Amino acid sequence: MAKINEVHSVIVPAGSADLVNHVYTEVYGGTAGCTITLKGTSVSMGGSSSIFINVKSVSGGSGCYLLGVKKDVTSGSTSLSGYPNP
Repeated sequence: MAKINEVHSVIVPAGSADLVNHVYTEVYGGTAGCTITLKGTSVSMGGSSSIFINVKSVSGGSGCYLLGVKKDVTSGSTSLSGYPNP
């Protein structure tokens, strides 16, 4: 279950993770559950379960989904426009 203040703009299958352009903060076990390897540790997920964790390394995870945001949302420019700060 998502936290009230948690908003995810990116939801991808674990096998399609883009750790260069996205920051993932939740792993969802899908409808049937799955097993995913996070930073070298195998984690078995139950169906419809989720864990809140900063994902830095991922492999496997068929049936698992990663939820997060685009990296520029968390580490981008403080300017609200596409132009350089004055």
